[in-house]
Amino acid sequence: MWKSTLFLGLVVLGLAAASGPLPAASPLYPPARPPFIELTREGTARAVVVVTDDAPREMRRAAEELAAYVQRISGAKLEIAAKPGDGAAVVLEVDPELHPRPAGQRDWPGARGYRLRTEGQRLQVTGADPLGVLHGVYGLLERHLGVRWLWPGELGEIVPRQKTLRVGTLDEASIPDFAVRWVGGGDWALRHGANAMVEIGKQPVGVKWKWHFHTFCTLIPAEKYYDAHPDWWPLVKGQRKRPDQPHSHSTQLCTSNAEMVAEMTRNLIAVLDQEPDTDIIALSPNDGGGFCECDHCRALDEPGRDWFARYSKRLAVLNNTVAREVAKRHPRVLIKVGAYAMYLRRPLDPALAPTANQLVQICHIYNCHNHPVPGARCVEGQTFTASSDFLPNAVFRQIIDDWKKVTDHLFVYEYYTLGGPSKAGLPWPLVHTIRADMPYYHRVGAEGFYTQLTESMFHRYGVNYYVAAKLAWNVSLDVDALLADYAGHAFGPAAEPMLAYFGRLERAMTDADCCLSYGLESPQRWGPRVFTGEVMAQAAALLAQATAAAPAGPHRERIAFFQKGFDEAREGLAKMNPRK
Repeated sequence: MWKSTLFLGLVVLGLAAASGPLPAASPLYPPARPPFIELTREGTARAVVVVTDDAPREMRRAAEELAAYVQRISGAKLEIAAKPGDGAAVVLEVDPELHPRPAGQRDWPGARGYRLRTEGQRLQVTGADPLGVLHGVYGLLERHLGVRWLWPGELGEIVPRQKTLRVGTLDEASIPDFAVRWVGGGDWALRHGANAMVEIGKQPVGVKWKWHFHTFCTLIPAEKYYDAHPDWWPLVKGQRKRPDQPHSHSTQLCTSNAEMVAEMTRNLIAVLDQEPDTDIIALSPNDGGGFCECDHCRALDEPGRDWFARYSKRLAVLNNTVAREVAKRHPRVLIKVGAYAMYLRRPLDPALAPTANQLVQICHIYNCHNHPVPGARCVEGQTFTASSDFLPNAVFRQIIDDWKKVTDHLFVYEYYTLGGPSKAGLPWPLVHTIRADMPYYHRVGAEGFYTQLTESMFHRYGVNYYVAAKLAWNVSLDVDALLADYAGHAFGPAAEPMLAYFGRLERAMTDADCCLSYGLESPQRWGPRVFTGEVMAQAAALLAQATAAAPAGPHRERIAFFQKGFDEAREGLAKMNPRK
């Protein structure tokens, strides 16, 4: 939880402004120990960065990033050389034997981490693969040189100023807990250890993941096929209709139509033929409803099952049919299928278990977001009213267990941005659940972690994103220390009231003690009940206190960044009628 003890020492931590000295040792990371290696002295380079001329682009980027940030911190430009000289050197290297992967786990790029080790006047940044080297350089910059990437863009970046840079004795191994990690894209995500759908210079690196989730409309586009094959589209209320949009998310396909399935399979294989280094490719229905009601499709469904298994069997038949054909030509590729909404549960028939070349991404959306998944706070009649399209977290845990029995590749899809609150302008403070849920997902064997994220919403949900990005690498991280570090670097002397501001919004959620989900009440109903006038007045006072405590400059500008999110929430709440 957000604790008052976090405020101790924040004034010291807050000195890490873009124009200030290196911060005092963060409680997140151990203090430096002698003997030291000097990287710079009084603005003069004392070391070189060593990377071979033929190194892959991940390692070239690692060398460039290290040299660039050292120059921004100290004013000294470190030479990038192919060999070390007589003085100090930061040596970037790959050791394929570093941190052997767990038995049965694929050798995902960026899954086995890095090691930072000093020996004499050498600092070795060793990755299990080239992406691990880049992650190691970012770890060095954050853990030992005081750089922070709080959110994307210049305002969210903390680069301290100090002319003399020294690194103490190191022997640190860092292995990510989730083998595959996506918490946003771009450089911000890469700097926090993401290894899926990330790029360097517009070239993909790490896990090559084709398409996020919903792909029916991509694999069988109506503009290409509908006129000749209207029977490939769903029969709904006795009619087959052309989708109203080229990529409609409300119209599915007739998955019992063998011709359609064969063409879908050919199209998916054709994509892989063009991009043979793909690791993961998504195969899932379009979002929303519109599933086929023809006799053949309905005959594939399991009678008597609830809303969350309505289409599980028919989609398992489709997934297995496509996956078996793909395996013949691209056996290395994993077909990512969804466990979502009306196909969240697995089919009952054990013969329909996913083929070995599938991974299952289970979506935590029509379940409670306000209580931790591993807890017991979702209680019917107390925290929620029964609904056909909502399941408490205890049932969600059982569904995870059921899928784990039939697949070696389980990924989690979370919602640390959710469409309803986002469209309504509401806060969605979930650190109280993130800190419990992500370690739980790791304990039960999830191989990959992914959360919905909106790049333009860091001013509202950036704390969610930051904590999730950090826990995706290390679920054992001290979240209280992480939050203190975040606030100290972001807000300096205003760290205490800003931590209290974030904490007040979190406490509004926990005090309400109600289940919140896409499948329950609308934000227009729960928003005013959770973020009451009293809560908003207290939050406004804390923002005003923070603004008064911060001098003009980056600290105050970062407060204004979050003030924008608060103002949007206030405007959204003013439009709501809690009776609707």
